[in-house]
Amino acid sequence: MRILSAIALFFCTQFYSSAQTTDSKQTDYQDIDQDRIESLAYAVLQELPKIEKDSLNALLKKELTRSLTKESAFRYSFDQVKSLSILTSPDSAFRIFNWEIAYLNGTNRYECLLLKKQGAAFTLETLQPLDSVFVRQNLENQQLGKENWLPAIYYKIIPVKSRFQTFYTLLAWDGNDLLTNKKYIDVLWFDKKGETHFGAPIFKDNRTAKSRVIFEFGGQNAMTLNFEEELERISFSHLAPPSSNLEGIYEYYGADITFDAYQWKGNYWQLINEVIPAWADPKGRTETSVSKKKFEKEDVANPNTAVKILKESEKRKRIADDKLKEEAEQLKAAPQ
Repeated sequence: MRILSAIALFFCTQFYSSAQTTDSKQTDYQDIDQDRIESLAYAVLQELPKIEKDSLNALLKKELTRSLTKESAFRYSFDQVKSLSILTSPDSAFRIFNWEIAYLNGTNRYECLLLKKQGAAFTLETLQPLDSVFVRQNLENQQLGKENWLPAIYYKIIPVKSRFQTFYTLLAWDGNDLLTNKKYIDVLWFDKKGETHFGAPIFKDNRTAKSRVIFEFGGQNAMTLNFEEELERISFSHLAPPSSNLEGIYEYYGADITFDAYQWKGNYWQLINEVIPAWADPKGRTETSVSKKKFEKEDVANPNTAVKILKESEKRKRIADDKLKEEAEQLKAAPQ
């Protein structure tokens, strides 16, 4: 009861403050209360018992749904909402409102609202999480929709065009469980009727085509999955277990020092093995193959140059990531 009282007091304070600071210049958007949305979203992130967290999440979904059905919602900045992942496609075809609900027992779930632009009209869809358990191979080839969405947190939208279709490639993260994390390369597309679809067989290696790419690795490990816009490719850490007898046991998987990539080829993403990602190569040799050691003249005397470059770059990136995490923790701890 004390927790509920504290939450109620917190919201009352936030709502009163919001009412006192309404900007008269934003009369067109006065029905969208982003202070209330942020207050609810921030509360959902806190360590609370499941029943309280689910109640707060229900209020958040209700408030977001109310706001996103407003005519002005697609153009509204939501610049004060920091506790949700809000992405807008580069061509302004849709917006994604996405968040995680993490419980005290280590389990979690995800929510996602999709605001689509269809001509002059807008449609709001609440994506329903996939409730069937597919084995990894089937899930990589499964085409899904708004009623059986693969839940995750999206952090990048990459529009690519084939001859007849625009595909929105999505990079996503999933905390999965206490043993492993996952990252996805998925694809969102709309058919001629405007229906929402996830997954398409546009991820190719030398033998097969997948509808999405799934990476799973130990919960204490990390992997890089980034889009290199200048090269039109998605680079990622190569994952492997420490020994061959642990193959397929993903809690032991981690990133080694090599990287692979998917390169856009006009109609599909083509897998390229062993590349040096742009962020890791200070000399700009992003097409260099580590295994073949095609280096510049000054590198010939030292066959370990590529490995040294990668190790040094990964070290710099870890330092930068640690600094960002520290700043994020400081922001969380700061008075609201």
